[in-house]
Amino acid sequence: MKNSFKIMLFIGLMFSFANVQAQKKKITTKKTVTNNNVSIKLTERNFGSSASVSEITDAIESDAAYESLKNLIENYGVTITYADNTFRGKEPLRRGDFIVALNSVLNNLKSKMDAAGLDTTLFNTYDRNRGGAYLTGVSQVKDLSESSIYYPAAKSLIERWGIAAPFALNKTLNANSSVPEKEVYDILRVTLGYNSAGVNLYSTAIIRSKFAIVLNNAITQKMTEINSLRTIQQAKREVDRRRQLDSLERVDMARKDSIAKEIELRKQEAAKKEEEARKKLLEKNKK
Repeated sequence: MKNSFKIMLFIGLMFSFANVQAQKKKITTKKTVTNNNVSIKLTERNFGSSASVSEITDAIESDAAYESLKNLIENYGVTITYADNTFRGKEPLRRGDFIVALNSVLNNLKSKMDAAGLDTTLFNTYDRNRGGAYLTGVSQVKDLSESSIYYPAAKSLIERWGIAAPFALNKTLNANSSVPEKEVYDILRVTLGYNSAGVNLYSTAIIRSKFAIVLNNAITQKMTEINSLRTIQQAKREVDRRRQLDSLERVDMARKDSIAKEIELRKQEAAKKEEEARKKLLEKNKK
């Protein structure tokens, strides 16, 4: 009797333990369903501010994206790595990380254009009316709070740049969902003017390493345009400077000619007066 009781008690304890483990497993694998896309609910990762690719612990020179990542970090100052000095190139690009990187690109390129004295009013080629049709302020984004690490980038994209393309029509960001490759290309085309035939239309998500390559190509193309505009601007300024110098030289020559003529006239008048005085003196002496 005692043995039967012990067996039943043991079975009960095992059942309770199995039920607790099942509940824990259910919690840790909880999924969020948004816009018919299933995405694992992840914790927000803080972003890094590495000055060199050598600081990134999971980036090696043999990686296909290494040179692109190096360029993005060291030459363009793009926010694309995490605070723990990782890049995680094999992971899918998350929508929250995408808007942070995109916003840092736009701000950094604008700084370069401002430094070059270029007009940035037409920098963003995105149709602002189209972009603001369903979002005009970051407060309208339903799943984003001010405490979110994505909030500053979202605010800048929507309110400064007029870009709402990375956000869903139902006014959500879905920060942890992956970004389709085609969408990345489309947004880079309308914001940076990037054109490429390398897009995989059937890719459901772009991994972070390929995103680094594509983003670097887009920025390099934009920098070529910026440098070309800067060269044209400098040439125009040089032409304007030369014209101003030529104009000043002509004014100076005219002034010098005027002074010379004035001096000549005074000489002639002085000579005439001297002649008149000499004649009067001769006439006086004859008398």
